[in-house]
Amino acid sequence: MDSGKELILMVKKTIFLNVIILFIAAGVAQAQVSITYTARGKQHFTMTIPDDWRVNVGSETGPSGTPEGEKEPPRLISAMPNSGVPLWFGMWVPEDLEKIRDAKEYMVSLGLDLLDDVVTTESKSDVLNSMDVYYVSGTGKKEGEAMDFRAAFIQLSQESVAIAIYIGPAETTKSHGEDLTQMIHSLQPVNRVGLI
Repeated sequence: MDSGKELILMVKKTIFLNVIILFIAAGVAQAQVSITYTARGKQHFTMTIPDDWRVNVGSETGPSGTPEGEKEPPRLISAMPNSGVPLWFGMWVPEDLEKIRDAKEYMVSLGLDLLDDVVTTESKSDVLNSMDVYYVSGTGKKEGEAMDFRAAFIQLSQESVAIAIYIGPAETTKSHGEDLTQMIHSLQPVNRVGLI
């Protein structure tokens, strides 16, 4: 066979192989669902979550209100894989956290509610989708079991900060790492007055 025919045959095989790879990749691609976080009458941010994850929305305080002397808990959206693995992902906008510079203090108080024996292994400031963000990661324990955590404090507007955090055993956070990263990276503020 001459070199021209060999080249044409090689190009056809390469195109065929690429088409097969595209079909395989398309077959395993996960569907995403977009959610909007709304609290206290305001839409704060949108985020995408894998279609095969369970989503739960914490209820806001009822008509009787918060007991006197207590703060109203923030509305919470949580997500977990349908597979039942121990992995929790939560998102919320606390009413009393306006700047990410105050995230360290908030993280200390948060650790007491979510994990015991919290050890911060890394923290850094960055930019995510044109918003300032402060990342914190580390380890802790839940009912005696070792857990990894990662939190992102995102400056949505001049007066509000979104928090996205996941907690789970090291093997679970590693196996779902791509989903978790995509969820955090998908967070976008809802356009409104006061955006930075």
